[in-house]
Amino acid sequence: MSSIVELDHIVYSLVPYKGYAVRAWSKKEAVYNAERAFKGWFSPYEQFIVRPGAELRAVVKGFGDYIYVARVFVGERLDELKRSGVVSHIALVPLDIAVEKKLSLEEVDKTMANYTVLKGIELNEIEPLRISFGEKDRDEDIEYLKTVVDVENARKLLTAISQPESKTIVIFKRDPWSRARLAYGLAKMLAIHKVAEYIVTVEKPIDNILIEFTKVVIVLDKMLPLRRTENWTVVKITDEGGKIETEADIEETLRRLGYKTGSQPQLNRWCYAIYRIYDALETQCSL
Repeated sequence: MSSIVELDHIVYSLVPYKGYAVRAWSKKEAVYNAERAFKGWFSPYEQFIVRPGAELRAVVKGFGDYIYVARVFVGERLDELKRSGVVSHIALVPLDIAVEKKLSLEEVDKTMANYTVLKGIELNEIEPLRISFGEKDRDEDIEYLKTVVDVENARKLLTAISQPESKTIVIFKRDPWSRARLAYGLAKMLAIHKVAEYIVTVEKPIDNILIEFTKVVIVLDKMLPLRRTENWTVVKITDEGGKIETEADIEETLRRLGYKTGSQPQLNRWCYAIYRIYDALETQCSL
């Protein structure tokens, strides 16, 4: 049986005649909680990497019993001069609903996006996010995580994040939405592992975030330059889809060159296996 779950959220962006500030909120308490969780940095990215049409995400845990989901994008006509600017839309998801009742962070993301489409970038007090939700047997964030991260890499990630200070880069050569889904899965895994405080981002965050947070996970499509003074763990997620396509391309090239490929080697192995079974049965009967 489904019910309606209400989530508090805030919007940080340009405010007319004021500049960048908290622009909208469903509860004033949500502003206080989000500010503490993000350690004063409502937008965790440099403005120049937030490009029009792109959407960045970040997930934080660390203040209160919440997981904080941030969608960062460019909004238009935000101030008195109708200028564009960076918008950081942050939702507060209670831990018990996210972990125990298995509310998908992906579903929260989609609800946030739909709210923005319907309501725009509002000012002052706003309605809470409303999600029709029923308890589930499986966590969709974790299910996606398991399709792309094998047990060895999951163990490596949990080992790294369990250190007193941990900074991890996950290389995942997929599209931005796939990396966002992986970030949600990783954030949920760390919450289940009872990591007290962390941030998971889909681009390199501002330096203040790297300084303020002791546990950082960055999901990227390629490696970035690292400071030698910092101890980073790097995990590369194999793109199995790309591997299958590569193998198919190799098989096609071999066939075009005139080699005999395809199912024949497998068929030969099956025939040999059947022969061995038949030979063993014949030997047993003769005894």
